[in-house]
Order: sequence, then structure tokens, then C-alpha cells
Amino acid sequence: MEILGRINTNFNGKYDFLRVQSVKYSTRSFLAEIVFLYPENHTTLSDDEKLEIADFVKSQLSLGCEVKIKFKKSYLDEPLIKKGLHEFLKSSYPSMFAYYDNNNIVVNKTQDDDISIQISLLDVVYKYFIDNKVKEKILAYLNNNFIAHFSIEFIQSDKSVDEQLLKQHEENVYENLPKQKEVERYPVLEPELLCGQEITPMPEPIKNQPDSKISVILAGQISNLVDKTYISKRNKLKGIDEPSHYLTFTLTDHTGSIDVIYFANKTTYKKVCVLKDGDKILVVGDIKKDYEKKKVHIRSISFCEIDTALITQKKEEPKVEEPINNNAHIDEYKFVHPMPYILDEQVNLFDVKPNYSDYVMSHSFVVFDCETTGLSCDYNEIIEIGAVKIVDGLIKEQFQTFIHPEKEIPQEITQLTTITNEMVENAPLSAQAITDFYKFCEGCVLVGYNVSFDLGFIQNAAKKARLHFSNDSVDAMEIVRKKMYLSRYKLINVVDALGLSLKNAHRAIADAIATAEVFLKLNEVK
Repeated sequence: MEILGRINTNFNGKYDFLRVQSVKYSTRSFLAEIVFLYPENHTTLSDDEKLEIADFVKSQLSLGCEVKIKFKKSYLDEPLIKKGLHEFLKSSYPSMFAYYDNNNIVVNKTQDDDISIQISLLDVVYKYFIDNKVKEKILAYLNNNFIAHFSIEFIQSDKSVDEQLLKQHEENVYENLPKQKEVERYPVLEPELLCGQEITPMPEPIKNQPDSKISVILAGQISNLVDKTYISKRNKLKGIDEPSHYLTFTLTDHTGSIDVIYFANKTTYKKVCVLKDGDKILVVGDIKKDYEKKKVHIRSISFCEIDTALITQKKEEPKVEEPINNNAHIDEYKFVHPMPYILDEQVNLFDVKPNYSDYVMSHSFVVFDCETTGLSCDYNEIIEIGAVKIVDGLIKEQFQTFIHPEKEIPQEITQLTTITNEMVENAPLSAQAITDFYKFCEGCVLVGYNVSFDLGFIQNAAKKARLHFSNDSVDAMEIVRKKMYLSRYKLINVVDALGLSLKNAHRAIADAIATAEVFLKLNEVK
């Protein structure tokens, strides 16, 4: 890079070991950030040397903005290189991640700080990596993040895999996504928190729950309660015999039963040890399949009362008449006007624009998220909509609005979202905002993370405005589950795994932008 040449000329080669790792520019904060790498075996730069370099660089650049200079030592620890390479492969080739793991990578360092890397690959991945010149891309990543001489060798594993497996994994992702269904819920009375966080008192029936589900709310009566103990791995390693407690029991509602497990710490155990068979509780947790049997791993518990009359009443409620404006056209925005989307961070000025799948390039998408006053689209309200529009593989516009709800925002929702009653006081009403959002979505495929949740709220709000969103929809979470293999599939976990960022989580526009970036990343064509 030219700036390195200027540095070497000005300081007579004193800093010829420096390398530019990245150049970032924020259009919103008018801040340019340059990161310099220097070798591990070089003495740490003094504050005076860093200041000397920074002052010179700033004097040579005429960017009309603030310039921030950072210095980073290139540590060559084998585990660090291995971890970085593992994360690079996972984020760059998520669809291949099923076929290799961290154990397939071997990193060796010589006395001369040369680094040799061997990656063991199944036949189908080996062919893909060779055909798509992945070795060159790995070298580019390593040379951009470490200072060393790297050699890479791909080794074909003795194991074999049907080549059709990869094609089945990649093809028909969108066609095979499950159709979105409205989640059935029923009310419970007088919830009283026992441990964890407050739970919206609108559980789902236990019957027909899937083998895997995140953040499900259930209610029912306890039976077969057992208090068990175990020695944690951490305590075993430390030679500590102090036991930890966990509870197992069966939860039964008016539709069926399910096994439940709760791991308690010292504080929560004092609270949950009061539970007994016959208690009626409300819980939230994740359904997982353990040893061929599904269980709910819960994290919050509340006592509650279950009124069967309310359940029956809910079942007998007549269906809302289908709205008449299924194909309405809105001529103009009246209350909420979209804004051009300005990319806050250009990740690296030297990055090449990615290529995307035919599906992405042949459709326009609105990626959206809602903040609501609770989990039930029948009983709770939208208080914020955030969305971005993707056209030709680029995020072009953004749509954001608060919505004035009919009821006050609960305190626990304000704590979660930071949205207060004062913030929505002068916001458009639901019918006003949803009408403009309807126009924003015309001709677009709707994309959301667990889209059925947000789409349920959108459709209910649309009914009151005599509208109906007939757009096709795609669940980004289902795409993630098909293309990535993670222990948890929350948006923040996916964002971290792909090397993206999520600022201001639990705010609609931030979650929508993060979901859009995930959606585009998983549709890159290498």
C-alpha cells in the first residue's frame, strides 16, 4: 500500500516491518480507522513510536474526517491461528461446515516462524475447495491477519460421502421451508415469578410440540418431580466434590404431557426447591431431543392459575372474517416515509463485492422485525417496525417507525427493548403505520428471523386496516438451520458465527439489518 512506502521513505526503513491489516470508514461518524500489523518477534512498539507513525499518517491523508490509528501484534500461537482459520471457514463456507470441524485442521510452527497448515477434507469438500480456489482465499485471510510465511495442504480423507448429500443440502432450501402457521396460544391467570425472567402468560398447547424449538412458553401441572444432583465438569477439574442440583418432572396441560429439566444454581435452587407435585406453573425454555426423547430445558418459572373455561372460550372464538383488500394498492406514503439505507461500516475498502445466488438476484426482499408488548399476536400489540429492502443483492432502503399502542407498554418490555411510553406517544397508530408498511412491501418477498412470529402480528394489524399481506415469505432461521450447525440458533449467535455484528439487539431496525446481512451472507456464491 502506498502509505507504507511513504512511511518507509520518511523514516528511512525504520518501520519496514509494518503491514496494513484493514482500512475502515464510517459514513455516519466520519471516522476512518487504519489498523497496522507488526510481527510477533518484534519488540512492542513504544507509545512514542505509535504516536510518531500516527501523526505522520494523518499528515499524509486528506480524507476530511477523523483518522484513528491502531497497532496490533501478529501473534503466531498455533491455537490462535487454528481458531481464526476455523472461524473464517465457518463464516465463509457455512454450507460446507457439516463436513469438517476444528479437528480437521493441523497447524505447525517452525523455529523460523514458518507456518504449515494441513486441512483434512472429505472427497466432496476437497473437490469443492479445489474447484473454487479456496486455498488462495485462505492464504489471503491469513496474510491479512498474521505476519508469517504460510503453506497450506489439503488432504483427502479416507472417509467418503455421497456427493448427492451436498447437493441435497444446498438445493431447494427455499422450496422446502415449512409454511408459516399461526401459533395457537391460550391465557393463564395470576402469574407469579419464581425464578428467571418475567414470562408473558400466553403459553402454547403441549400437544404436537416439535422435537426442537427455541423459547417456547408452556403451562401445566407438575408430576413425577425429582430433585437430582451432579458434579459439574468445572468442579471435577478442580477436584471439588460439591454437588449441583437439577430438577426433572412431567408437565401436563389440557392437550398432553412433556418431560422438563431445570438446572439450578445455588441462588435459584433455594427458590425452586419449594416446587411440588400438583403445582401449576408457567415456564419458558428450549425444546431439545435428548437420547431419542424430547425435553424442555427451562430457564424461567412462574406459578400460575389455569382456567379451563378461558381455554374453551378461546377455542370457540369465531374466526375473523377475511379482509376484502387482498390486492390493494397504496398510492403514496402518508405517515412513515422510507429512507435511503446508508452503510454504517464499509468493512474493508479492499474487499471484493460478493456474488449472490440467482434467487437473491431475481427477487426483491423486505427483511423486517417487530418489537411487541408480548408474545401473543391476538392479545399484544406492535410498538415498532423496522425493515430494510434488498434489491439486486444490495440493501437500498430502510423503514422504521414506532407505533402508538392502545395499552401502555409493560415495564418488562421497556427493560428488554428500551422503548418507553413517552417514545411512542406521538407515533402513528397501528392502522396508519401498517398501511405505509404494506406499500413498502409491495412486490417483495418478506424475510424475518422466525418470521411466523412477526408475520402473525403484521397480519393481525393489517386486518384492522382492511389489508392482507399476500407476499411470499422466507424464514431466515430455517435457512440458518439448513446451512449452519450451531448449538444455539438465536440471531446474536448466528451473527457472531458469521463474523457479522448486531448493535442494539431487541430494537426492530437493528435486528432487521442483522437478519438481512445473515440472509445475504448465506446466499453468497463462492
